[in-house]
Amino acid sequence: MIAGMENHLKSIDDHHKQQIIGARSSVSLLFYLMTLSSMVVAFVFFTGWAYAYHYFAHFKVGLLALNLPIATYPGFSFWVFQAWWWLFLPYVCLVVMLVFFEPRLAFWWARIKENRPLLLTHVQVILTLSAFLLAWWATGISAGRYFQGQKANRFSDLPRVGVWLNKPPVDETLRELYEELPKGVYRLLLENQDRLFLFKPPSDEQSVQGPVIELPWKEVKLVRVLP
Repeated sequence: MIAGMENHLKSIDDHHKQQIIGARSSVSLLFYLMTLSSMVVAFVFFTGWAYAYHYFAHFKVGLLALNLPIATYPGFSFWVFQAWWWLFLPYVCLVVMLVFFEPRLAFWWARIKENRPLLLTHVQVILTLSAFLLAWWATGISAGRYFQGQKANRFSDLPRVGVWLNKPPVDETLRELYEELPKGVYRLLLENQDRLFLFKPPSDEQSVQGPVIELPWKEVKLVRVLP
């Protein structure tokens, strides 16, 4: 009778331990997935920011002047991942490994953290920096290719605009420059809440991209998009 009760209590205790181990394993898996997901989100935003930096640098315009909303950077990163989709493969492999081999990996990970903590830290830092450096390199190439394609087509994908100002500038040099604005020779690079960014595509004889003109909205009377 007593032996039977002991066996019953032992089976209950073993079952309780298995439940605890399973719960810890689930929490550990969730933590690893959250950490990886946070890194991927940071990687996506960095990739979009780097692409925008490289692309607008061809127009000699800084991101601070453009004042782009943060939400636009994931959109820029989408263009990069279309051409460099394999950048996501390491993340997919890690997720698959965590889902199917998490108990083994947790034991292996714990042994490395205990026996070689410094080596593990170095490997993590090197892998993280390598991923971001690779993204920087890939965005530079993608932005350069896209800009050269636009330039070869004379920026036909960007709209031609005619702009009329509230009053002509006092400076004679600016007056001559702004007289071209209503003629539709400028293309719209970007607009935000405060400004318009226009540029004049180079002619066949020119090889250098012209400067970008920044026009505050408060100085603009009318903007017309031309066909």
